[in-house]
Amino acid sequence: MDIRFRVGGWFRNGILEIPQLNVGMSSETLFRNLIAIEQCFHGYSNVITSYAIFMDNLISSKEDMELLCKKQVIGNWMSDEDGCEFFSNLYKDIPHNKFYYYGLCKQVNARYRSRWYTWLALLKSEKFSNPWRILAFGIGIIVLILTAWSQTNNIRVNMHK
Repeated sequence: MDIRFRVGGWFRNGILEIPQLNVGMSSETLFRNLIAIEQCFHGYSNVITSYAIFMDNLISSKEDMELLCKKQVIGNWMSDEDGCEFFSNLYKDIPHNKFYYYGLCKQVNARYRSRWYTWLALLKSEKFSNPWRILAFGIGIIVLILTAWSQTNNIRVNMHK
C-alpha cells in the first residue's frame, strides 16, 4: 500500500495520500488471511499488517470513518461503526516485528507537533472560525496601519515647522 505524506506550505496543511480501499462483509476474512500468510511465511513482508495497524491508529471513532469515506479513502459498504470495528479487530493478537509506516508516522507527527503549526491551527480554529472574524481582523490591521501612517506624517510635519 503506497501511503505518502506531502508537506504543505506555510499556511497549508500537509496532505496524507492513501489509496482507496473498499471494505465490505468479506473484507475481514480476506485481510485476516493475507495477514496470516505474512506471519507464517518469512519470505513475505509485513505490509498488510502494517497497513492494518496504520488504519487502526488513524480511525478511532465513527467520525473518523465518516471523514475517510467522505474523502474517498475508504469505500465503506458497511455501517460506520462496523467499519471502525473492522480496522480495530483486524490485527488483534498478531505479533508484528516491522512497521513499514514508522517513518511516515514520524514525519506526520513531527509536522503536526511543531510549535508553528500548533499555533497556526489554534489561531485558525479559535480566532478565524468565521468570515466576520477574518473581516474584523483585516479592518483592524488596516486601521492600525493608517493610524501609524497618520502619526508619522504628523510628526514629520511638526518637525519641519
